Amino acid sequence: MKTPEPSFENPSALDSLDSSQQARFTPRQSRVLDALVSVGGWVSREDVDRIAGASNGPQIILELRRKVAGHDGIEMQRAEATDRDGKACKPGRYRLTSQGRQRVQQALRLVEEPA
Repeated sequence: MKTPEPSFENPSALDSLDSSQQARFTPRQSRVLDALVSVGGWVSREDVDRIAGASNGPQIILELRRKVAGHDGIEMQRAEATDRDGKACKPGRYRLTSQGRQRVQQALRLVEEPA
C-alpha cells in the first residue's frame, strides 16, 4: 500500500471541520473549555489537569486548538514561580486569545442550536 503524501495545507481549526465535528467535545474538553471561557484570564496547567480530571492537560489543550480554537486561539505562557523545594520553576498556563474566544463562542452556539 502506498503511503499518502503529507499535506502542507494549514487551514484554521474552524475551516477544517464541518459543523457536526465542531460540536463534539469530550467531557474533559468541555470542562476545560468552560473554564477557559468563564475565567477570562490565565488557567494554570495544574488547574487544567484538575478541571479535566486527568493529568494530560497539554494534550487536552492541543485537542481544543485542533478542534475549535486554532493554534493562535489558546495562548500558553511560562510563568515564574517557586516550587515546594524553594527552586525556581516555570509552570505553564493557558488563556483564550480574542480570536480563540470568538471561535469558541461560535462553536458553542452551534452546539446549542437544535438539529
